[in-house]
Parts: sequence; structure tokens; C-alpha cells
Amino acid sequence: MNTSQLQSDKLNIINWITEIQDSSIVEKIKVIMSSERRSYNLTDEQQEILDSQIGLDSSLYVDADKLVTDIKAKYDL
Repeated sequence: MNTSQLQSDKLNIINWITEIQDSSIVEKIKVIMSSERRSYNLTDEQQEILDSQIGLDSSLYVDADKLVTDIKAKYDL
């Protein structure tokens, strides 16, 4: 989506919101807005996995772009 289309869509949404009379819809919009700002919490298991990766030899990692290219080549995609 280009910038001008994005701006137009946002203005249309703002105009639409100003016309809403149903408080339940307003409450749903507020939930959406708050969910955009919340941080995501990891489970203990997820945090342990991430923590275990700290300090590993970076030469063991495979570049994501290279991996995608290799898979596409392997499977003729």
C-alpha cells in the first residue's frame, strides 16, 4: 500500500469512528488499540531457550536469505 492510500484509509477510518454510536463497538476499538501497545511476555520455557542461545558461536548460524535461496533451489520453487 502506498503512502497516499494509507493516509486516505486512515482518514476514512477516523471519519467512520466519529460516526459510531454503538458503545460496544467503541469498546472493541479500544481493545484493539491497547493490544497494539502491549508487550509480549515469553513463557519461562521460551525465555530459557532464548537465554541458552546467548553466547553461541555465530559461525553456527545460517543466514535466513541464504537458507530461503537454498530451499528454493533444492525444491525448484
